[in-house]
Amino acid sequence: MTPPLAPLNGIRVVVTRAEHQAEGFAEAFAAAGATVALLPLLTVVPPADPRPLERAASELALYDWVVFTSTNAVDAFLPLTGGALPARLRVAAVGPATAALLRQWEIEPHLVAGRADAEGLLADLTPRIDRGRRVLLPQAADARPALAEGLARAGSEPVAVTAYDKGIPAGAPRQAEELFARQPIGWVTFTSPRIVRHFAALFGTGWERRRGELAAASIGPVTTAELRRQGVEPAAEAAAPGAAGLVAAVVKAAGR
Repeated sequence: MTPPLAPLNGIRVVVTRAEHQAEGFAEAFAAAGATVALLPLLTVVPPADPRPLERAASELALYDWVVFTSTNAVDAFLPLTGGALPARLRVAAVGPATAALLRQWEIEPHLVAGRADAEGLLADLTPRIDRGRRVLLPQAADARPALAEGLARAGSEPVAVTAYDKGIPAGAPRQAEELFARQPIGWVTFTSPRIVRHFAALFGTGWERRRGELAAASIGPVTTAELRRQGVEPAAEAAAPGAAGLVAAVVKAAGR
Protein backbone atom coordinates (compact mmCIF):
# COMPACT_ATOMS: atom_id res chain seq x y z
CA MET A 1 0.00 0.00 0.00
CA THR A 2 1.31 3.43 -0.89
CA PRO A 3 1.81 5.53 2.29
CA PRO A 4 -0.21 8.75 2.47
CA LEU A 5 1.55 11.94 1.51
CA ALA A 6 2.59 14.28 4.30
CA PRO A 7 0.04 17.12 4.59
CA LEU A 8 2.28 19.86 3.21
CA ASN A 9 3.89 17.81 0.46
CA GLY A 10 4.59 20.00 -2.57
CA ILE A 11 4.26 23.29 -0.66
CA ARG A 12 7.19 25.63 -0.09
CA VAL A 13 7.30 27.40 3.28
CA VAL A 14 9.76 30.24 3.88
CA VAL A 15 10.80 30.47 7.56
CA THR A 16 11.85 33.97 8.57
CA ARG A 17 12.88 33.55 12.21
CA ALA A 18 16.33 34.67 13.35
CA GLU A 19 18.94 32.15 12.25
CA HIS A 20 19.64 30.91 15.79
CA GLN A 21 15.91 30.34 16.40
CA ALA A 22 14.81 28.88 13.07
CA GLU A 23 15.80 25.23 13.45
CA GLY A 24 12.73 24.02 15.34
CA PHE A 25 10.33 25.71 12.92
CA ALA A 26 12.19 24.43 9.88
CA GLU A 27 12.19 20.87 11.23
CA ALA A 28 8.48 21.00 12.08
CA PHE A 29 7.48 22.15 8.60
CA ALA A 30 9.82 19.66 6.95
CA ALA A 31 8.29 16.85 9.04
CA ALA A 32 4.89 17.89 7.67
CA GLY A 33 6.22 17.46 4.13
CA ALA A 34 6.92 21.10 3.23
CA THR A 35 9.91 22.21 1.23
CA VAL A 36 11.53 24.64 3.67
CA ALA A 37 13.54 27.71 2.69
CA LEU A 38 15.25 29.89 5.29
CA LEU A 39 15.15 33.67 5.10
CA PRO A 40 16.35 35.01 8.48
CA LEU A 41 14.91 38.49 8.94
CA LEU A 42 16.15 39.28 12.42
CA THR A 43 19.57 39.52 13.93
CA VAL A 44 19.91 40.34 17.60
CA VAL A 45 22.28 43.22 18.39
CA PRO A 46 23.28 44.92 21.66
CA PRO A 47 21.38 48.03 22.76
CA ALA A 48 22.66 51.38 21.49
CA ASP A 49 23.42 52.30 25.11
CA PRO A 50 24.30 49.24 27.23
CA ARG A 51 24.71 51.14 30.49
CA PRO A 52 21.11 50.93 31.78
CA LEU A 53 21.13 47.15 31.31
CA GLU A 54 24.50 46.80 33.00
CA ARG A 55 23.32 48.95 35.89
CA ALA A 56 20.15 46.89 36.30
CA ALA A 57 22.20 43.67 36.39
CA SER A 58 24.39 45.12 39.15
CA GLU A 59 21.39 46.30 41.19
CA LEU A 60 19.25 43.16 41.28
CA ALA A 61 19.00 43.37 45.06
CA LEU A 62 16.72 46.39 44.55
CA TYR A 63 14.09 44.33 42.68
CA ASP A 64 11.42 41.88 43.78
CA TRP A 65 10.78 40.28 40.35
CA VAL A 66 12.61 39.99 37.05
CA VAL A 67 10.40 39.17 34.07
CA PHE A 68 11.78 37.66 30.86
CA THR A 69 9.61 38.18 27.81
CA SER A 70 11.81 36.28 25.32
CA THR A 71 14.75 33.93 25.04
CA ASN A 72 16.72 36.84 23.58
CA ALA A 73 16.23 38.76 26.82
CA VAL A 74 17.61 35.80 28.78
CA ASP A 75 20.62 35.57 26.47
CA ALA A 76 21.29 39.30 26.76
CA PHE A 77 20.78 39.72 30.49
CA LEU A 78 21.97 36.65 32.37
CA PRO A 79 25.61 36.75 31.20
CA LEU A 80 25.84 40.16 32.91
CA THR A 81 24.90 38.52 36.21
CA GLY A 82 27.13 35.49 35.85
CA GLY A 83 23.93 33.46 36.01
CA ALA A 84 23.59 34.18 39.73
CA LEU A 85 20.41 35.85 40.97
CA PRO A 86 19.62 36.96 44.54
CA ALA A 87 17.77 34.25 46.45
CA ARG A 88 14.82 36.55 47.19
CA LEU A 89 14.38 37.59 43.56
CA ARG A 90 11.42 35.96 41.87
CA VAL A 91 11.59 35.10 38.17
CA ALA A 92 8.83 35.02 35.54
CA ALA A 93 8.97 33.72 31.98
CA VAL A 94 6.65 34.49 29.08
CA GLY A 95 6.39 30.90 27.90
CA PRO A 96 7.88 27.39 27.75
CA ALA A 97 10.85 28.24 25.49
CA THR A 98 11.96 31.09 27.73
CA ALA A 99 11.48 28.92 30.82
CA ALA A 100 13.54 26.13 29.24
CA LEU A 101 16.43 28.51 28.56
CA LEU A 102 16.30 29.77 32.15
CA ARG A 103 16.57 26.18 33.35
CA GLN A 104 19.71 25.77 31.25
CA TRP A 105 21.11 28.47 33.53
CA GLU A 106 19.86 26.42 36.51
CA ILE A 107 17.18 29.01 37.25
CA GLU A 108 13.71 27.64 37.90
CA PRO A 109 11.10 30.31 37.12
CA HIS A 110 8.52 30.97 39.80
CA LEU A 111 5.93 31.69 37.10
CA VAL A 112 5.52 30.65 33.47
CA ALA A 113 2.68 32.41 31.68
CA GLY A 114 -0.16 30.20 30.59
CA ARG A 115 -0.47 32.25 27.39
CA ALA A 116 2.83 33.21 25.83
CA ASP A 117 2.38 36.91 25.20
CA ALA A 118 2.45 40.16 27.17
CA GLU A 119 -1.24 40.02 27.98
CA GLY A 120 -1.06 36.44 29.21
CA LEU A 121 1.99 37.23 31.30
CA LEU A 122 0.29 40.29 32.78
CA ALA A 123 -2.83 38.30 33.68
CA ASP A 124 -0.79 35.68 35.54
CA LEU A 125 1.63 38.12 37.17
CA THR A 126 -0.76 40.73 38.50
CA PRO A 127 -2.37 38.59 41.23
CA ARG A 128 1.06 37.50 42.48
CA ILE A 129 2.79 40.87 42.79
CA ASP A 130 2.00 43.03 45.80
CA ARG A 131 1.54 46.76 45.38
CA GLY A 132 4.77 48.73 45.46
CA ARG A 133 6.97 45.83 44.37
CA ARG A 134 9.72 46.65 41.89
CA VAL A 135 9.69 44.60 38.69
CA LEU A 136 12.62 44.54 36.27
CA LEU A 137 11.71 44.08 32.60
CA PRO A 138 14.75 43.48 30.35
CA GLN A 139 13.18 43.80 26.90
CA ALA A 140 13.69 44.42 23.21
CA ALA A 141 14.15 48.01 22.13
CA ASP A 142 10.77 47.86 20.35
CA ALA A 143 8.88 46.03 23.11
CA ARG A 144 5.21 46.90 23.35
CA PRO A 145 4.37 48.90 26.50
CA ALA A 146 1.41 46.67 27.42
CA LEU A 147 3.21 44.73 30.15
CA ALA A 148 4.86 47.71 31.85
CA GLU A 149 1.70 49.80 31.68
CA GLY A 150 -0.44 46.98 33.05
CA LEU A 151 1.90 46.34 35.96
CA ALA A 152 1.94 50.05 36.78
CA ARG A 153 -1.86 50.16 36.77
CA ALA A 154 -1.87 47.24 39.18
CA GLY A 155 0.27 49.23 41.61
CA SER A 156 3.72 47.72 41.13
CA GLU A 157 6.78 49.64 39.98
CA PRO A 158 7.97 48.28 36.62
CA VAL A 159 11.40 49.28 35.36
CA ALA A 160 11.87 48.52 31.65
CA VAL A 161 15.42 48.45 30.28
CA THR A 162 16.54 47.70 26.74
CA ALA A 163 18.34 44.37 26.73
CA TYR A 164 18.77 44.03 22.97
CA ASP A 165 17.79 45.49 19.63
CA LYS A 166 16.93 43.82 16.34
CA GLY A 167 18.41 44.45 12.92
CA ILE A 168 17.96 42.87 9.51
CA PRO A 169 20.75 40.52 8.35
CA ALA A 170 22.94 41.97 5.64
CA GLY A 171 22.28 39.06 3.29
CA ALA A 172 18.48 39.21 3.50
CA PRO A 173 17.83 41.31 0.34
CA ARG A 174 19.93 38.97 -1.81
CA GLN A 175 18.26 35.87 -0.35
CA ALA A 176 14.81 37.37 -0.91
CA GLU A 177 15.67 38.12 -4.53
CA GLU A 178 16.72 34.50 -5.04
CA LEU A 179 13.54 33.17 -3.40
CA PHE A 180 10.90 35.43 -4.92
CA ALA A 181 12.17 36.99 -8.14
CA ARG A 182 11.01 34.15 -10.41
CA GLN A 183 7.93 32.82 -8.60
CA PRO A 184 5.04 34.00 -6.42
CA ILE A 185 5.88 34.64 -2.77
CA GLY A 186 3.65 31.87 -1.40
CA TRP A 187 3.75 30.68 2.21
CA VAL A 188 5.92 32.68 4.61
CA THR A 189 5.99 32.43 8.41
CA PHE A 190 5.88 35.52 10.63
CA THR A 191 6.70 35.31 14.33
CA SER A 192 6.94 38.98 15.33
CA PRO A 193 5.80 42.42 14.14
CA ARG A 194 9.40 43.43 13.43
CA ILE A 195 9.81 40.50 11.03
CA VAL A 196 6.66 41.62 9.21
CA ARG A 197 8.07 45.12 8.78
CA HIS A 198 11.44 43.82 7.62
CA PHE A 199 9.76 41.53 5.09
CA ALA A 200 7.64 44.32 3.60
CA ALA A 201 10.71 46.57 3.42
CA LEU A 202 12.55 43.98 1.29
CA PHE A 203 10.18 44.74 -1.61
CA GLY A 204 10.46 48.52 -1.41
CA THR A 205 8.10 50.21 -3.83
CA GLY A 206 7.06 46.80 -5.19
CA TRP A 207 5.40 45.75 -1.93
CA GLU A 208 1.90 46.94 -2.83
CA ARG A 209 2.08 45.09 -6.15
CA ARG A 210 3.40 41.83 -4.72
CA ARG A 211 1.79 41.52 -1.30
CA GLY A 212 -1.24 39.79 -2.85
CA GLU A 213 1.02 36.82 -3.67
CA LEU A 214 1.79 36.27 0.02
CA ALA A 215 0.22 33.46 2.03
CA ALA A 216 1.16 34.71 5.49
CA ALA A 217 1.33 32.32 8.45
CA SER A 218 1.12 34.34 11.68
CA ILE A 219 2.26 33.16 15.10
CA GLY A 220 -0.51 35.06 16.89
CA PRO A 221 -2.72 38.16 17.22
CA VAL A 222 0.03 40.75 17.71
CA THR A 223 1.83 39.65 14.56
CA THR A 224 -1.48 39.41 12.71
CA ALA A 225 -2.24 43.03 13.63
CA GLU A 226 1.05 44.14 12.05
CA LEU A 227 0.37 42.11 8.90
CA ARG A 228 -2.94 43.91 8.55
CA ARG A 229 -1.20 47.26 9.00
CA GLN A 230 0.96 46.24 6.05
CA GLY A 231 -2.14 45.44 3.97
CA VAL A 232 -2.03 41.65 4.34
CA GLU A 233 -4.76 39.42 5.73
CA PRO A 234 -3.03 36.31 7.15
CA ALA A 235 -3.87 33.04 5.45
CA ALA A 236 -3.27 31.22 8.76
CA GLU A 237 -2.87 32.14 12.43
CA ALA A 238 -1.58 29.71 15.04
CA ALA A 239 -4.07 28.83 17.77
CA ALA A 240 -1.13 28.27 20.12
CA PRO A 241 2.34 29.85 19.87
CA GLY A 242 5.22 27.68 18.74
CA ALA A 243 6.21 25.60 15.75
CA ALA A 244 3.54 22.92 16.18
CA GLY A 245 0.75 25.49 16.35
CA LEU A 246 1.96 27.29 13.26
CA VAL A 247 2.32 24.08 11.25
CA ALA A 248 -1.19 23.00 12.26
CA ALA A 249 -2.59 26.37 11.15
CA VAL A 250 -0.91 26.12 7.74
CA VAL A 251 -2.09 22.53 7.24
CA LYS A 252 -5.65 23.59 8.00
CA ALA A 253 -5.51 26.69 5.82
CA ALA A 254 -3.98 24.76 2.93
CA GLY A 255 -6.86 22.29 3.07
CA ARG A 256 -4.56 19.35 3.64
